[in-house]
Order: sequence, then C-alpha cells, then structure tokens
Amino acid sequence: MPMEKPGLLALSITADCNLRCRYCYACGGEKKTSMIWPKALRAIDVMAECFQSFKIQFTGGEPLLNLDLIEKAVDYVSEMGLQAPCQVQTNATLINPDVAGRLKSLKIGIGVSLDGPPSVNDALRPFSDGSGSTGSAMRGIAALRDEGIRVGATCVLSRANAATLAGLVDVLSYLGNVEGIAIDFLRPVGRASRSMQPDPCLAAAGIETAISRADHLAGMGGRRINFRELERMRYTLECGGARLHHCFFDSCRSLVVLADGSSYVCPSLLDPQMMLGNIEASGFAEELLYRMAEKRCLVQSPWECNTCTDRWLCAGPCLAHYVAGLNRSIECAVKRVFMRHARENGPSEDLT
Repeated sequence: MPMEKPGLLALSITADCNLRCRYCYACGGEKKTSMIWPKALRAIDVMAECFQSFKIQFTGGEPLLNLDLIEKAVDYVSEMGLQAPCQVQTNATLINPDVAGRLKSLKIGIGVSLDGPPSVNDALRPFSDGSGSTGSAMRGIAALRDEGIRVGATCVLSRANAATLAGLVDVLSYLGNVEGIAIDFLRPVGRASRSMQPDPCLAAAGIETAISRADHLAGMGGRRINFRELERMRYTLECGGARLHHCFFDSCRSLVVLADGSSYVCPSLLDPQMMLGNIEASGFAEELLYRMAEKRCLVQSPWECNTCTDRWLCAGPCLAHYVAGLNRSIECAVKRVFMRHARENGPSEDLT
C-alpha cells in the first residue's frame, strides 16, 4: 500500500544555468545535461506507486531552461489525477511576460532565489559573463506579479550578505508579490567554501535586524514579509504540537532524481552512500521506502541537538548541512532568534 504521509520528489531537470553563483552547490552551468521526459515520467510513476500524495519540486541548474519538461510533467499529473502539487525554484532571470503566462497556466508554486539588495546579490549571483543578475530577476518577479502570481523567496545566508538582510526585506516588500522568505545556510559544497560561512553572532544579528525591518515596514502599511521558519514555529506553538522532523529526508519520504536517472535521498546529499539507485532498475519502487529509511539511519543527529529542550520547536538541524560541515553554531544562533520571536505575540499562517 502507498504511504499515507506525503512524499517529496525533487527532479533536477537540468545541470545547465545562465548564472554562475559564487556558492552554487550544483556547480550550475558547468555541465549542459538535461533530463528527458521518459526519466521524469518514470520518477513520477515511482512516487505514485509509493505515496498516496507527493510534492514535485523542479530544480537545477536553472529549471526554466527545461520548461517544456515542466509543462509535460504538470499535464501528466493532471491527466492521471495524482495528488502531486508542483513547485519550481528559479533565479527568475528568464521570466518575461510570455514565460510568466505559461507558468500561470500551470498553476504551480514558484520560489525565487535572491540573496540581498542589488549590490550584494549581483556579487553573489552573477551571469556567466560576470554581470549582475538582480535587475533581470526583479523584472522576472514583476512579470509574475503582472500575472497575479505570488512567489516565495529563498536566501542563502553567507558571510557576504548576513549584515544586509534588512536591505533584502526592503527589496522583497517593494516587489509586492513576495509572500515570505526562507533562509538557507551556506554549506561548503560545490563552489562554496567554509570561509564563506558567516560568524554565528553576525548571522543572528542579521536575522534580528531583518525581522525588525519587516515589522517596521508592515507597521508603516507596507507588505509584510514573513520568515518561513518563524511562521512554522509560531504555528507549532499555537497548535500545541511538536515538530518531529526537519525535512522530508529526515522523515524518510524524499526522492531526488538527476538527469541520468540516478537517485538520492536529499538534494543536498549527492553522496555515493546516499544513492538509492537508478529509477530505471527493475524493482526500484518495491524497495524504495525501505532504502529511504536505511539511508536515513546512516546520518545521526548531533548529540547536542538530540538533548536540547527546544528541539520540539526547531525540529533539529538540517542533516545535510551537518554532514557537509556547516558550523552548527550558525544554524542554532539563527534559530534561537526565530524561537524568541515565535514566543512573542503575533499571528501565524497555517503552513500545513
């Protein structure tokens, strides 16, 4: 019987990218390989066999370079009546009015990557020729706004942008169609290095300033920019429950498929030990749930997190960051800022 709890299918549909982000984990643009439809079809069918419902996330590289495949996948999900909402994570620079219209017709969620105000974002996320990408990204988000499409933002927290997060809040509020921001923690993988990780105190101070800026803008009548981790914590407190898992990988419900059909348990753990096999292999789906649990057991949470009295609220560390060598103090310092604000008054959004 398929699992009742929802799963996550992350399809890395291209390794190509028009940007050369300084910290890119996937080294986007260094290879040009893209997923073909039969591979994506097989991956979707595997998930449908193993889960009653699941989310499909299109990643890359820059996934909009393979927009035709996204459209085929969304059409297939609809034709088969699958409970599989879709989302794409994009740099937004390829979005013009035509692309925005195509995305609107697909009715999928859209996440956009931005790391700071223009001067900072341009330095971290340049085009392949070295020029800044912020203007193009903002025009892309505006094109989505013109179609009535709201987006979520993702920011990779690094030494280069920790002190400028309030400026990022200003940009996101100005755009008008950004619902909130998710903070990711830079890990030393791909083009990123340990030297790019922020000091924990600097990271916490940056988040504190950004939250204060968001509150100030909302109080002045501007669009409120929510922080996704903060809203999760507030929702947990209001419901009186506990966050048992950090992510889909932590709860053994994540499948990542690359262009060649090889699969892993986490998009941030593309390590041979975490490989689930090739989705084309005979009997792949039959043992998938068992192998997901088996791989999860290979990664142990840090002792300090397992014994922390606030673990029920923060859901523990990102295991991929822990394995890759993230300074745990960074994540903990930032989450403690979020926890303090979550325990203060203020409504949350239902994130279920």
